[in-house]
Amino acid sequence: MHMIYLVAKAAVGLVLPAKLRDLSRENVLITGGGRGIGRQLAREFAARGARKIVLWGRTEKCLKETTEEIRQMGTECHYFICDVGNREEVYQTAKAVREKVGDITILVNNAAVVHGKSLMDSDDDALLKSQHINTLGQFWTTKAFLPRMLELQNGHIVCLNSVLALSAIPGAIDYCTSKASAFAFMESLTLGLLDCPGVSATTVLPFHTSTEMFQGMRVRFPNLFPPLKPETVARRTVEAVQLNQALLLLPWTMHALVILKSILPQAALEEIHKFSGTYTCMNTFKGRT
Repeated sequence: MHMIYLVAKAAVGLVLPAKLRDLSRENVLITGGGRGIGRQLAREFAARGARKIVLWGRTEKCLKETTEEIRQMGTECHYFICDVGNREEVYQTAKAVREKVGDITILVNNAAVVHGKSLMDSDDDALLKSQHINTLGQFWTTKAFLPRMLELQNGHIVCLNSVLALSAIPGAIDYCTSKASAFAFMESLTLGLLDCPGVSATTVLPFHTSTEMFQGMRVRFPNLFPPLKPETVARRTVEAVQLNQALLLLPWTMHALVILKSILPQAALEEIHKFSGTYTCMNTFKGRT
């Protein structure tokens, strides 16, 4: 009966507007916050009234520009240079954040890299870099901030993942593998937080988004499968946090992908990849690594 109630509640939530979480007391930390989706997330959290915003990244110029923009919006904002793939650097910077800014109550794991090559064309160090930043980095940041969230009984862990975690493509084997690992990490973490009052998690799986990270990527029918705008991904992500939504696929048509993968034979899925152009979409890749 309880399961039926939860399904009915979710169905009602699709029709009636739900109450959004107040962000005015929340301190938000965004990794990879200097540009792309990370910058848009900072803007969105600020626009929705977050108390403080902290940006992590590896490029000071971008971090500084975004920090100044958020401050001009009237929100307190700080930045720290930190490579999330470096465990000790994460722990040290997390300590500095707590001392300077205070407790982080919303952690957004957004930092990621992609090299856009096949396995045999990939440099070993580049492959390791992807796994360290895209996957292990989330282990380190979560371990750094989750304990205090549990003590406060107030916290939210967010993972900006990718639909490629569910449906891989050729030419991005490092990225797809790391995102699939991060998806499993978040799935396990979300279940592990069920008995932890006040602390939740959200995993976001967007389709191809028009940022410089995936510049040059081409699908066969761009009008049918247009890339998402970073502003849209950021807006829907923050809404998901405010609604305490565990999983968000963007756009909603990606739910069909999950269903098709579970019922179609592999040969049929391969034909879909070829027809849609995802089989060769990374051939023109020129993105930022």
